[in-house]
Amino acid sequence: MNLVRQESKLKEYKEVRMFKVVVPKWVRRHMFEYQNIDDLSNKFFKDISSKLKVFKSDKPLVSILIPAWNEEKNIARTLSSLSEIKTELPTELIVINNNSTDKTQELLDRCGVKTISEPKQGISFARQAGLEAAKGVYHLCADSDSIYPPGWVDAHVNNLKDHSVSCSYGRYSLIPPNGKTRVMLSIYELITSFHFKLRSRNKEYLNVLGFNFGFRTEDGKAVGGFNISRPRWSDGWMAMTLMEKGRISLVKSYDANVWTDSRRLMADGSLWKAFLSRVKKEGKLLSKYISPKKKN
Repeated sequence: MNLVRQESKLKEYKEVRMFKVVVPKWVRRHMFEYQNIDDLSNKFFKDISSKLKVFKSDKPLVSILIPAWNEEKNIARTLSSLSEIKTELPTELIVINNNSTDKTQELLDRCGVKTISEPKQGISFARQAGLEAAKGVYHLCADSDSIYPPGWVDAHVNNLKDHSVSCSYGRYSLIPPNGKTRVMLSIYELITSFHFKLRSRNKEYLNVLGFNFGFRTEDGKAVGGFNISRPRWSDGWMAMTLMEKGRISLVKSYDANVWTDSRRLMADGSLWKAFLSRVKKEGKLLSKYISPKKKN
């Protein structure tokens, strides 16, 4: 390994562990403001559709699947980030339109994105439809309100090339609401990262989030696919069942750190309420996280 590459790796090592109080420049580039499809220029659609042509492989090694329900106001930013992904692997991108009533489909069409429709409402149905449509060896799950690093695809695939690994997942950082700083969000992430480490002892599948994980398509189908009887937690359920095929593995590289919208976190009304809710919930489960694994 040459000196330049060593320095690059060292920088990456430090970045992924950094107490991130500022949104990186590469993320801010995709955080453009728009309210609906009419706010996006023809140039935007032309540029994005041109860049996303690389994700139309007839024989993909990688499939990126994104469920979407009324994401007209968000998905353009996600597509913008995906258009700058750097990979030499043949890849397909598929968005599953789960009964959107806004102009999500029109936006996707103008971006030249391959879409399929899933009439059964719910994230589990949408993810299962994506699994059935995927042609790639590797299946990467993304979401419509997240921003992905340029090395995201390769980071997960390189992890999954280890055949002892059945499920690959990455970390995340939260995008603050307009006009807000990341100070409180960074504190929140620091505390939740502690919970993540505790869960890694014997319940690592709880760390797997739907917008940033992957597995081999064949394995996903072999364990029964996504559990459509569960309206929530389809991602963790998939990770748990994939343990039949191998181990769950965290991608520590900064290339697998996804930036995602904080709107779900703020559903409790404020970051403080969300923090208290998380502490209360995790506190009840703490003993289960730290107790030793049961021997077979």
